[in-house]
This record gives sequence, C-alpha cells and structure tokens, in this order.
Amino acid sequence: MLEILFLIFLTRKIGKIVEEKGRKPGGYKAMLVAFWFGGEIIGFIIGGAMLGESIGMYLIALIGAGVGAAVSFGIANNLSPERPESQTQAGTDMHLKE
Repeated sequence: MLEILFLIFLTRKIGKIVEEKGRKPGGYKAMLVAFWFGGEIIGFIIGGAMLGESIGMYLIALIGAGVGAAVSFGIANNLSPERPESQTQAGTDMHLKE
C-alpha cells in the first residue's frame, strides 16, 4: 500500500517537472509507472536468482523499482523546454518577410 502512495506522489512530482517545461505530463507519468514496475519485476527476478526466496529478494525488487523511477526522473529533468507555438510561428513569419 505504501508503494502505491509513494508512486502517486512521484507521478505528481514528475508531472510538475514536465509541465514546467511546457510538455504534456501523461506520457511521462505512464513512463514512470512502467519503469517502476519493470524495475521491480527485473529486481525480483535478479533477487530470486541471487538469493532464492527470501526477504532479500523483495528488497532487491524495491531497489529495481527505485532505479526505474530514477531513470524516469533523469529523462524528465534533462528535457529541454518546449517553445510555445506563438514563438515558433513568429520566427517563421520573420523569415517570410525578409
């Protein structure tokens, strides 16, 4: 249950980051959730192969989820700000007038 609440918190946070850069947040929120669960599943498999069935397997799965979230935030933080349409349109109009 705590994992889900933490994931909701993180999706809101990544949404704010990409909105400030002029991007739509939906795809980035979905990416975060996919990377979270993908990392968790991969961590679970690796933990099972390394440690067998134990609590350590779950801990490695959580580390995998954290790595997936970190990759998502790395992608979001490295996005360049998107230029507004009005700015792009104004630049095109200037070239036409010359």
